[in-house]
Amino acid sequence: MITQHEQLTNHITRFVKYPGFPGQNYLKHLLFLLVIFSYSSLFAVEKFYFIIRVDDIQSRTNWEPRRITDFQEAVESRGGKVSWAVIPHRLIETQNSDGQLIRDLKASASRGHEIVLHGYNHICPTCGQSGHEMYCSSTATHHSYEKQAEMIRQGMDILWDSLQVIPRSFVPPGHKADTTTFRVLLDHDIDVISTIGSTRDTIYEKLYNLAPNSEYTWTLSESDYMSKLQSALSDIESMRQSQGYYCLLLHDPFIRQGYENGRVIAWTAELMDSLMNRYGRGLAFVTLSEAAEMFNPSPVNVEHAEYSNPRTPVLHPNFPNPFNPSTSLSYSIPQDGHTTLTIFDISGKPVIRLMDTYQAAGNYSLHWDGTSADGQLVSSGVYLFVLRQADKTVTRKMILMK
Repeated sequence: MITQHEQLTNHITRFVKYPGFPGQNYLKHLLFLLVIFSYSSLFAVEKFYFIIRVDDIQSRTNWEPRRITDFQEAVESRGGKVSWAVIPHRLIETQNSDGQLIRDLKASASRGHEIVLHGYNHICPTCGQSGHEMYCSSTATHHSYEKQAEMIRQGMDILWDSLQVIPRSFVPPGHKADTTTFRVLLDHDIDVISTIGSTRDTIYEKLYNLAPNSEYTWTLSESDYMSKLQSALSDIESMRQSQGYYCLLLHDPFIRQGYENGRVIAWTAELMDSLMNRYGRGLAFVTLSEAAEMFNPSPVNVEHAEYSNPRTPVLHPNFPNPFNPSTSLSYSIPQDGHTTLTIFDISGKPVIRLMDTYQAAGNYSLHWDGTSADGQLVSSGVYLFVLRQADKTVTRKMILMK
């Protein structure tokens, strides 16, 4: 079968070979360029997604540099992003009482890096060990839905109060979790998890998993610096071919001796430079949530359930969040009645009323373009969207980030 490309080529070739046709050399060059362009489009570079996940962000010792910004700047300068898996309770513990870690992470989130929820305090409420939290591997028992939900809520409250961040992804401490954990995450609007097991796959209802790969910097020393770099490059190429992404795991880099004098920074920078030289424009540095959006055909962090018969008004998380310049808002109402949906700023001042009418029971969706009632673009910050019907009121937070 002759392809459209071959037909086009044949037609142009016959045209420029017509006896006496002027400008044949020019058109031959044009034909050559057209053919090259066509073939180059046929062999478009397949994207390879690279994730840098850093777990257990904290500052407990005097290894230098103590701050996270040196690592972040090295990654940023190469076009990369960091997914910081933050143990929320660390932000309010004594070693971070100066607030520097909060300031660093808050600034990092504003620059497009991701804050990932990493449990609550990394301590198991059953046995008291630190290697797990959501599921007790010592006693092989899971915690109740209520206990796990309490920990998730407490962690999310700390992240919001400290960083004004609503996490979209989750890393279970010790990679110990069960279906109760999965249910709790979905009920708290977290759709992405990064844990061992089946990867690039929905592991429970709408919970999508991107498993981490190897950790090379835990005990990184000068003597094994190059051997670990070569091992990582080999492992990355293997995973590129089999799963289309690689999630580099760094664990406790700011309290490990290997971080002293910037060794982990230099190693990570050199690894990224090697990847860019090897894969060129086929390489894309992304966060966990961004990678999940690339691989998962359904949008991340949108409605998690079909509320066909809600008993009370349901206000779904907006998507995307944070957003710029617009976001989608959806809600479900259980009965016919007068309905309002209003945007407020964080001080409680009304910004714009998006809905104010009588509506039949059902599911609804609309957009907000970040403008006020007088048509002016509002500034970056935290906003509330409030759904009211009869005597019921539901409120959610969202972030406009420019």
